Amino acid sequence: MFQSLARRFAATNGTNVRAFSASTAQAYQSRLSQFYHNTLRDDMMILQYVPPKVRAQKEAAEAARMEEAKKSSQESSAPNPLRKHKPKTPRPREPLCTPHSMPYVKHVTVHIRCREALQNKNHLLSALMALQIITGRRAQMVRAKSDAAPWKLRKGMPISAKVLLDGDDMYEFLDKLIEVVLPRMKEYHGLTMSSGDGNGSITLGFDDSVIGLFPEMEMVYDMVPLITGFSVSIATTAVRNPAGRLLLSGLGLPFVHARKPQTDELAL
Repeated sequence: MFQSLARRFAATNGTNVRAFSASTAQAYQSRLSQFYHNTLRDDMMILQYVPPKVRAQKEAAEAARMEEAKKSSQESSAPNPLRKHKPKTPRPREPLCTPHSMPYVKHVTVHIRCREALQNKNHLLSALMALQIITGRRAQMVRAKSDAAPWKLRKGMPISAKVLLDGDDMYEFLDKLIEVVLPRMKEYHGLTMSSGDGNGSITLGFDDSVIGLFPEMEMVYDMVPLITGFSVSIATTAVRNPAGRLLLSGLGLPFVHARKPQTDELAL
């Protein structure tokens, strides 16, 4: 009876009942992802808006500056042989302010370099274990791409471990890093306003005492044999550093102005 009903259903709808499969979807979205799509993206569009006339003036000034730099490099009669005079490439044009052109975080890379792995490969297991605990994903082993005789390094030797995060896992890790780990650091004031690699991406470096501030590491801290420092690289779709800093500042990453060293004046 059931077979006849299945045949009739397949004949009327043109589908195979036995080949039916359902895929489960994620039932929640991270808090930081919701904040970006619902609030931060619109605020960034307002803050980055530039009138058309001002935009044209900036582009003309940039073109004139590049032309002047090109002429000065060509007119130099006696260039320094130790320095290569390469023409500066023009900066990419900033996109127009629309909801779809606003910068966002592409991926986050958490990297741990273990120097002790050069003498004993088993020390790298601690880095793999620590990355899997704090990120929730399986870490990948990174091998050397070239030889380095001073460090007794050969091509193909395992030297570090990394994890590439994207999607909701990326936002959850950033939320945990910004809201839990950074406030618990005693001597951390924030990033300088000149941070960035020129393309809107920023890398944070932490010592071995910070990895124990993650909630997942508190319970199993004594089980990890070797604790080392780690770095977090945040890659964004921003074209320039100001847009990348604006995005990360809106997500909660602190930025401060560089403090000048104060000299104590001698009292006469």
